Amino acid sequence: MKAEIIVTVSGPVGCGKSAIAGEIEIALRAIGLPVRFADEAAAESERRMTHADWQKAIELYQPSVVIVEQVSAQRRFLEQTTRGAHPSDDPGDSK
Repeated sequence: MKAEIIVTVSGPVGCGKSAIAGEIEIALRAIGLPVRFADEAAAESERRMTHADWQKAIELYQPSVVIVEQVSAQRRFLEQTTRGAHPSDDPGDSK
């Protein structure tokens, strides 16, 4: 099974999220990775509205980007069960 990585771009309205997402799409396709948007219709609408001029939007908004890497809950469960730990032993588990 091929791993699927979900990239979430979040921030307030008008900060350059779509531009950053568009540039991520371009960069990943350039290195040969398949990329899809969870909501392809919304992404296409944004492309049409901005004319897909991501660089101009990035220059306008000048956002800073924080990258957060996290293991998904399903992956964490699999890692714990294969090493004998019980999922409730996870120190990051906030019950």
